[in-house]
Amino acid sequence: MKNQHFIKTLLDYDKIKIISFDTEENSQGETVFVAKVELHKTEQHRCPVCGVKCATYGWQKNRSKRWRSLDLGKKKFYVECDVPRVKCEEHGVRTQKIPWAFPDSDYTYAFDMQVAYCAAKLPTNFTARKYRIKWGTVGNCVKRVQENVSLFQRNNYSNLRKIAIDETSWKTGHKYITTVMNLDTGEIVWAFEGFGDEVLALFFQTLTQKQLDGIEYVVADGARWITRQVEAFCPNAKRCVDPFHVVGWATDALDAARKRLSDDAKKNGLPC
Repeated sequence: MKNQHFIKTLLDYDKIKIISFDTEENSQGETVFVAKVELHKTEQHRCPVCGVKCATYGWQKNRSKRWRSLDLGKKKFYVECDVPRVKCEEHGVRTQKIPWAFPDSDYTYAFDMQVAYCAAKLPTNFTARKYRIKWGTVGNCVKRVQENVSLFQRNNYSNLRKIAIDETSWKTGHKYITTVMNLDTGEIVWAFEGFGDEVLALFFQTLTQKQLDGIEYVVADGARWITRQVEAFCPNAKRCVDPFHVVGWATDALDAARKRLSDDAKKNGLPC
């Protein structure tokens, strides 16, 4: 596979030209992959808010930026591109639109969304270690996904057969986000602020009857609101409990049994 096609596939975006793709050593002494790219002329100088073509603003020489994407093997992977400022008649002076990252993010869509999904499943400190980022960055990734879900909610529902549904809290438990993942591709296909029957119903209501009928398995925790919506919209789908919660429940049951047996032994004067 040529570098051009390889990088475009990784970014899920083809309106770019690959200038170079190589390894280099960063300030921490790590060897990292860096892909330097250039947007096609038709995609340059667009407002990040409305997407309208704008005039460049100011004089800038070699103003570029890097976005970290998902790792390639054990090595970090960065995308580098020029980011001139533009002047939009409606939104003023802004940095040009970057089609693979949320506005003002130092990470690609793929990275932000994977961290947000991992944070929905695992503790924040584990997520931070897994993706080699700071603890606070995990919360920022979740916040960007929550605030910009409409930017990446493409209709990727045609081949939905196995989905996973989960919700996570952030900002000290005061904010929630519900996510839906395509288990066949590993892609988060839908996310929305909040949780519960009304929120999850919004996802199922975006699907056609044919797409709803095509869902065969729904993996989630034991939340009753998920079960209610699955039964209402996908009555033929098999409702499965994810292994993470099964292990957790089994561990809690073993702890309760151990404590009960230990207490009984102490009451009967038996060695524990």
